[in-house]
Amino acid sequence: MTRAILLRLLGVLLLVPAAALSAQSGAAPAPALAVQPLAGQRVPVLPVTFLTADAPIDELLPGGRVAQLAWADSILGEALQMRGPEVEWLLAPELRRVARRAPATVTDPDRMGQAMMRSERIERVPDPLRSYLRSLTAMTNSRLVLIPAAVRFAADSAGGVRAEVSFVMADTRNGGVAWRSTPSATATTPARALEAVIARILPDFR
Repeated sequence: MTRAILLRLLGVLLLVPAAALSAQSGAAPAPALAVQPLAGQRVPVLPVTFLTADAPIDELLPGGRVAQLAWADSILGEALQMRGPEVEWLLAPELRRVARRAPATVTDPDRMGQAMMRSERIERVPDPLRSYLRSLTAMTNSRLVLIPAAVRFAADSAGGVRAEVSFVMADTRNGGVAWRSTPSATATTPARALEAVIARILPDFR
């Protein structure tokens, strides 16, 4: 990929406005992710390591932290693949296999410290996370990494479930934040709310 194409790709990723919002959730607009420039590219998606749920929504989630994180990874990954099939998303199970094959090179993707990126004050990926991501992308022939830095659930005033996810797209070569968005959505269950969150950053453009 030429430097000119990469610069154009990163430019398009920066704060693309969402095309449409669901009338059901009433959430504020969040910057959408333009997948067209990413078509055919490999983009690792780091595992979720930060998940919170207020009562009584916590009772609707799988029991135990490990099960909850795996559940969130699965839903987010499937939704990304469904709504952004142009991109070759490398999900958590594949990233763990990469780390197991090269333990001296690639850090365990569940222990990179990626949850720190939920802070909107961070404009450049700090070390050691930056070096971890650079090693990961070198092994996966990629450059950009999608980080679901935080997943939060709360009860909606109308009795639904509100989900919010802090997303960051990091450029592992220069450590810059190419795109950041914190979409939220409301649905009848936590799973449907998470799926609706992905619909906010990957709307069906026509």
